[in-house]
Amino acid sequence: MTTTKKEESTKTNSENFKNAMCYVPFGAIVMFFAENKKTDTLKKNIKYWMILLWVYLIANLILWWLMSGILFVVYIWISAFLWYKTYNGEKVEIDYIDEMEKKVKEKL
Repeated sequence: MTTTKKEESTKTNSENFKNAMCYVPFGAIVMFFAENKKTDTLKKNIKYWMILLWVYLIANLILWWLMSGILFVVYIWISAFLWYKTYNGEKVEIDYIDEMEKKVKEKL
């Protein structure tokens, strides 16, 4: 069975949309529970969003009295930037997170 360029484009746009939804606030949770067949890219984007959220929450707890507004703006900006990249089909990789994951897996 062959697919036409329009079908491939639609499939790619659908995948890009699913990956981009991971960076919408709590969209990753929806994608985690709603999507039955998770691709490696989708899993990676869900992981990146979770780490981004945890870093934001921890930094906000530590620095809440000083910079909570600034941290929120930075969090939203990073989420919007990553959403834009994934929606346009660009591959998002955060090397530091990937290296940390490899080190943890080696130690386990």
